[in-house]
Amino acid sequence: MTKASFFFLLLAIISCSSKQESKVTLAVAANMQHAMESLINEFESTYNIKVEASSSSSGILTTQIRQGAPFDIFLSADLNHPNLLYTEGLASSPEVYAKGKLILWTVKNDITLDLGINSLLDSGIKKIALANAETAPYGFAAAQSLEVSGLKERLNTKLIKGESISQVNQYIQSENVDIGFTSQSVLYSTYLSYPGTWIPVPDTLYSPIRQGIVLLNHGKKENLSNSKQFYKFMFSERAKEILSNYGYNVSQ
Repeated sequence: MTKASFFFLLLAIISCSSKQESKVTLAVAANMQHAMESLINEFESTYNIKVEASSSSSGILTTQIRQGAPFDIFLSADLNHPNLLYTEGLASSPEVYAKGKLILWTVKNDITLDLGINSLLDSGIKKIALANAETAPYGFAAAQSLEVSGLKERLNTKLIKGESISQVNQYIQSENVDIGFTSQSVLYSTYLSYPGTWIPVPDTLYSPIRQGIVLLNHGKKENLSNSKQFYKFMFSERAKEILSNYGYNVSQ
């Protein structure tokens, strides 16, 4: 190999390495899917660091991380899953980056919600979607709401469980169910053609949805600079503004 050939080969290797380093990988709770698209666009244009995000329920993502999935940062829909990873030595101590809001949402024109959560007792409502309480924090909050309101036993046969909030939203939008419990953030999606009808679920019916972020071991060991940059960005005023625009509470 000539010196010139070796030089260009070395440049190619350095270039590839540089591109690989200018990336951060995220595990993102399903409720954050749409807000994250806006956050990623802002981050990439500001810092010139590419972001790859995988979205699912917090429980499923936690399982993937425990099995060695190479994520740098985990943005959960609760604090329980990040805390589990922290206690197992797989992540930094979690911090709250946003507080979520649970709503009842329907796109069917013949359903009214004048009676609040008790509207679910209407005989015209046959199917009610909620996320799996065992893996999805918003599903847990929905199950809590039904329990505390005294409606769980009366509605049990009507409940349809989705793997995540994203699947619940698909059920609702496709009208495979009449109504569902979901995150308020879906209402601000740029992909939403029809907002339908919705009401907030009283926050007295469920525990606060405090969403936690952690820096994972892969990010600390393999991609610290880029990972820390995105982590820091999530607490910036611009990120808080975007989260607020998607219906999240970002006040401490």
